[in-house]
Amino acid sequence: MAYEDPTPEAWAWLCNEDNRENLSTAVRVVAASRQRVAHSTASLESSLQSLTAALCRDAAAGFRDAYIATFGHAARGGCPLNEIEYGDIKADPLFQPHRLADLAAFYRAFGLEVAADAGERHDHLCLELEFMCVLTAKEAYALAHQLEVEQLAQGRDAQKKFLREHLGRWTPAFTRRLAATTTEPVLRALAGFTRTFVETECARFGVSPGSEDLLLRPVDESADRLCDSCGLRDLPPGARTPTA
Repeated sequence: MAYEDPTPEAWAWLCNEDNRENLSTAVRVVAASRQRVAHSTASLESSLQSLTAALCRDAAAGFRDAYIATFGHAARGGCPLNEIEYGDIKADPLFQPHRLADLAAFYRAFGLEVAADAGERHDHLCLELEFMCVLTAKEAYALAHQLEVEQLAQGRDAQKKFLREHLGRWTPAFTRRLAATTTEPVLRALAGFTRTFVETECARFGVSPGSEDLLLRPVDESADRLCDSCGLRDLPPGARTPTA
C-alpha cells in the first residue's frame, strides 16, 4: 500500500491504528518463528518501529511530494519501482522481455493475472509484493487446515524461487538507492523495513539476496530517439499506445 501512488485514502489506511497493530502483530509472529535468523528479526522489529513512528497523519503532504519527486510518473527515473530496470548492463537484449514473461508465468501458475486497469507492468514492486502475499496466505491456509505435505511444499517452493529469481534479486539495490535518494522520513524508513523484511524471508529459505550494488540498466538510446519522434515519451507505465 505504501508503494502505490499516494492518495488520501491510502494514507489514512496506513495510519489506521488497527492496521498498524496488525502489522506489528505479524512482525512479532515472524520474529518468533525465525529464531535461527534472530539477528535479522531483531532488525526487522526495530525497522518497523522506525516506520510506524514516521507514519503520522500530519506527514501526508510531505510524503506525497517526496514520493512524486523520487519516483515520478514514469517507469524509469532515479529510483525505479520496476524490477527489470535493475540488472547486468551487459545482459542480453532480451533480458527485459524474458523476465516479464517469467513473472507472468509465475502469476498464471497460481491462477493470477494482472488486471487490465492496473496501470503497471508485471515487474512493479507492488505487484511482486502482492504475489508474495498470496503465496504466504496459501502457506498459512495449508498449515491451518493440515493439508497434504505436497501442497504445503508447493507454496514454499514458489516463494523460494520467486525470492531467488525476482523479489530478492533486486530489492537490496532498490532500497539502498531509495534510502540514498530521499531525506523524507517515511520513505527512508520504508526502504529500511522493506530491505530487512526481504532479507529475513531470504534467510528463511536459504536464498542469498541480490547485490545492493546492482546497477540500473542503460537506456536504449535508439529507442529513446524513436520515442522522441513519436511524442509519446512521457506516457505513464502501463499506458496503451494508439494503434494505426
